[in-house]
Order: sequence, then structure tokens, then C-alpha cells
Amino acid sequence: MTSVALAAVDTPAIAAPLSADDIARLLPHRYPFLMLDRVTALEPGISAEGIKNVTASDAVLAGHFPGRMIYPGVLLIECVAQLAAVIYGSAALVNAEDASAGVSDRVGYLAEVRQAKFMRPVYPGDQVTLRATSGPRMGALISVTGQASVGREVVMTARLVVTERDQEE
Repeated sequence: MTSVALAAVDTPAIAAPLSADDIARLLPHRYPFLMLDRVTALEPGISAEGIKNVTASDAVLAGHFPGRMIYPGVLLIECVAQLAAVIYGSAALVNAEDASAGVSDRVGYLAEVRQAKFMRPVYPGDQVTLRATSGPRMGALISVTGQASVGREVVMTARLVVTERDQEE
């Protein structure tokens, strides 16, 4: 995977590792819905690997479930979708003639969850490694395969479709 440091905000060079601040420059999401803590590997337009640290202080765990905190599976899917947005957002930034153009404005929506399998729950204290690979495109729709692992154990796999908004929208 590519490994070039993320340069100043006004240049199009981008690669892993990306900090939470770097990720926030690529995504429109903010607290409490910015899920990615770090992107550890990135090949713009193709694939990425990232980290989500699950902590007992995550607000969603207060109600999911009382007496046995479990990180929601739908949020693991959202983590993969956000990682997909980093993949195509970074490609747009690398290819942009105007690096000041808002890459986060191109982030679309989670359009479809085709398959999702959950092998085991994720608990506070787990460090989740996320992987996403961009697949075929059909217009603004992008097929994505993803997985989440804790250590060497795969805890979730999913096939998603995400959208990319056109710059003219």
C-alpha cells in the first residue's frame, strides 16, 4: 500500500497513516459519528485499513446493552462505510486539480448492505481493525467489501454499496 505522509491541507498528496484530524478533513462526519480513530494503510481509490478503539466511554454503550456492553454491529458497518469514503475521498484529492476543493463534500451515503455476518460481539477495550476494498463502480454507486477484526479473529464481514456525490450537487 502507498505510504506517503499527508502533506499540508492545500496539497493533494495523501497516504497512511492518517490521524483522526486527517480523517476529519476527508469526511463530513463529526463527533459523535466520526467512527475511525486512525487509517493505518491506504491505497487511494482501491483499499484501506483503519482502527476503531472501542471504549467503555463510547456513549452508545450506555444503552447497548445495560449490564453487558456490546458495540453495535450496525456501527461496525458504518465504520467500514466511512473507511470506504476515505478510499474514494483520498483518490479524489490525489486527482484534484484544485486541492482546496471540499473532498468531504463528495462523501455520499450508505446505499445498501448486501451481506453482513457477525461472528462475535465487540466489547469495550477491543481494538477493531477495519479493512475495506473498493469494487466495481456503476455511476455514483461503489461496491465495497469490508471486514472487522479483533486481533486475528474476524468479527464481521460485509458487502456494501456506497454512493459518491457528484461535485455539482
